[in-house]
Amino acid sequence: MVSPSISKKVDFLVVGGGPVGLLAANLIVQAGLSVRIVDIEYEPNHWGRGDWIHGRTLELLERAGLEDELLKTGVKVDKMSSYMNGELQKEIPFVPEETESKHEYLLCVGQHITESSLQSQLSNHDVQVERPSTVVSMNRDQSKDSEYPITATIMHLQEGNSTEDVQCKYVLGCDGAHSDIRQQLGIVNEGETSETHAGVLDALIRTNFASRKEVCIVQSDHAKTISMFPRENGLTRLFVHFNENEHEQRKEQHNRNKIQLEDIQREAKRALLPHRIEFLGILYWSVYVVGQRYASRLDSKDQRVFLCGDAAHSQSPTLGQGVNTGFGDVFNLIWKIVMVERGQLDRKYLSTYHSERWPVAQNVLKIDKIAAKAAAGHQSADYCEVVEKHRLFTAGYGISYENNKHDDVSLVWDSGQDGLKLDYYMKPGMRAPNFKVFGYKTGKKTRLFDVIASHEQAPRWLSYTLFVLANDLRSTHDVVSMFLNETSKAASLLPPTNIVIVTTSTADQVSAYKNLMDTDRIVIDKLNQAQCHRAYHNRASGFSNEEENVQIVLVRPDGYIGTIIRSDDAILLSNRILMIRLQQ
Repeated sequence: MVSPSISKKVDFLVVGGGPVGLLAANLIVQAGLSVRIVDIEYEPNHWGRGDWIHGRTLELLERAGLEDELLKTGVKVDKMSSYMNGELQKEIPFVPEETESKHEYLLCVGQHITESSLQSQLSNHDVQVERPSTVVSMNRDQSKDSEYPITATIMHLQEGNSTEDVQCKYVLGCDGAHSDIRQQLGIVNEGETSETHAGVLDALIRTNFASRKEVCIVQSDHAKTISMFPRENGLTRLFVHFNENEHEQRKEQHNRNKIQLEDIQREAKRALLPHRIEFLGILYWSVYVVGQRYASRLDSKDQRVFLCGDAAHSQSPTLGQGVNTGFGDVFNLIWKIVMVERGQLDRKYLSTYHSERWPVAQNVLKIDKIAAKAAAGHQSADYCEVVEKHRLFTAGYGISYENNKHDDVSLVWDSGQDGLKLDYYMKPGMRAPNFKVFGYKTGKKTRLFDVIASHEQAPRWLSYTLFVLANDLRSTHDVVSMFLNETSKAASLLPPTNIVIVTTSTADQVSAYKNLMDTDRIVIDKLNQAQCHRAYHNRASGFSNEEENVQIVLVRPDGYIGTIIRSDDAILLSNRILMIRLQQ
């Protein structure tokens, strides 16, 4: 029986107890809202599935304080190598060198560890995945004043298929590629499934192949292309990319319906020649069909039910995008709903979940299709070229959200400053880089977002950030001081907002103005030719340490730039910020 202590009224009902659903539930309870989470599986899967966590995903997890156990357990991979007939062809950093982040690497860690870590955090809030249970129907209360407009009927499969009705404000469909929630909404799942197959296995191996601590793409004239990379606890994962139509030919020749384990092992041994490989133990193996499919919409018409992760888009594991794209969905969505529930954001902005994440999913699927096709051929160089060309996006750092000028519902804004050519290196909608700076008070190296983390009370993903790029305070201190004063006056009209002052002045120069601002929030941009100022500066004029204009960078709770405003008028700066925030 369902425990009588479990509420029949909750803010969120999460359907799907995989990593995407577990992350969503964690963010929900961090925000102080109530949640129940159900999953149709009797128990979690312990092996296989997604095990790449990209650098941008780690940044997002860090914003919620959920990265620590994964970093301690996983294997960090900072480069990728390609081999042909046993000879090294090319070696590149996994993350492009121009990226500014603490996590300039790929983290290889089993999905079961990710799920276990997230469930452990969730257990601290007395929330457990209810298994095996599923949502069989959802009914709406059409009245506008209904606090809990959805009544979801949950079926508990281990209790004689007993059912209960749960009233909720939101339902999140995190229930995988065959999503029941998507089908109940009547949302079409579009795309295609190819005839290309790939085999995957996780194993303990013994080999004299040297590159075991990095992602390797290995190909030979007489074998299939394989990918191999390290896993936690000394494991190795191997992908064998079989040719298109080979699976169907094999069915006809051998009268069996899928590629077998021995086929995967044999091709791995052939590809690694003249090196040897011995399989000491197989912990998991499977064959997957390469395909790319996507939901035609990511939400219901009333923005009460949302699809996340594989329920919204599914692709092959070729570039490790499944868990990462699903986590990106959750971080994009939950802060918006929380701010709507707190009265800090107009409900209409929930439509930006679809308008921002749907194009990202389309790009993920497009790149996956190209990469999977290249891997299924015998042209390793082509596959490596695809991986290298798109690595900024696949690592998450190249994902951005566009400002649709034809849509008045946007959370990415031009500054609205007439006559200003907005030709920045960094633009609204892009990820805000975590630049290295010096803390004024400590004199030690730090990063921009770490300055915030050491002071904030609430989770970072529930607050906006204002970076005040002050240039040289000897020229701009009056503008900066007045801006801070005006912003302080309007604080009651703004949602939680952290302010960090970034200056090119020296520590001695800053000392003359320390009474005008919170010194804990002052950082000095003196590394790599003032890299923070250079990145955000107007391209047309170039950057000079003698610039008198102040730039304000408004960063959203999910770490993306909302807008950039540049002026030497403090009132204009504060009014622009206030106008943008009040539009919400």
